[in-house]
Amino acid sequence: MKHSRRQQTRYVTRTPQRAPRNKRKPNYLLLITAFTTAMILAGSISFALRTPTLSIDQVQIKGIHLADKSAITTMAMQAHGQNILLLRKSPIIRKIREINEIKNVKMGRRFPNRVWVRVWERKPDVVITDNSCYCLAQSDGFMFHRTSGPVKGLPIVELGDSERVKAGKKVSSMIAQCALEVFKYARKDGLKLSKISVDPDGDMCLNMGSDFYVKLGQPDDIALKMSLLRNTLAHKPSIVRDGAYIDLSCPKYPVWKPKEVAQAAS
Repeated sequence: MKHSRRQQTRYVTRTPQRAPRNKRKPNYLLLITAFTTAMILAGSISFALRTPTLSIDQVQIKGIHLADKSAITTMAMQAHGQNILLLRKSPIIRKIREINEIKNVKMGRRFPNRVWVRVWERKPDVVITDNSCYCLAQSDGFMFHRTSGPVKGLPIVELGDSERVKAGKKVSSMIAQCALEVFKYARKDGLKLSKISVDPDGDMCLNMGSDFYVKLGQPDDIALKMSLLRNTLAHKPSIVRDGAYIDLSCPKYPVWKPKEVAQAAS
């Protein structure tokens, strides 16, 4: 028996050959130009870092009124002699900011060889004293500069023996914080205060800039007492002229004394 043979057809897949590409010739002109530019740039940088023309020889400082000028000058002069391109400003700025009186500092370059420093000092709101030391302070209680005594135009907070006054620290006693709270209420309401004093028992007394004063008593119900004072002065402003004092130590029963009655009683 004859068997038929099937012829198998083989299909061969041929990968088309790519046409040969012409190799690019190196651009020698471009390479020479790039090399020359790099050499010139490196030489310029080396010259800039070594030339005495860019060496800082002048430091200008502005804005100092209360702070120690010599201390700030010493810190700022650390830039003297350095290359203006390599100067690190942040360490100098950080040191100047550590001074109690300084609130903010900026430092910049003026080419080719000058540096400027601008400082902004803290603004005093009150003078805090323990009767032996006087310090300018912010309304948050931070005491930043010692003075020889009262400062014209600033109210005084007399703490007595309730807390030691020292520049560079923030008041921590409750009575001191309450006294500053009174000052904040007074400033908010537009009330003129010349002095807030605290006696050994912790009672507070306000001087309104004349011989009229306000007895607040113990440091409690500050908001209520200051509200009573504001309303009283709004309805009877002549009380400052005619009265000797007003007693708000008991907010439910406020009392004020005319000058004639007070003088007769004394």
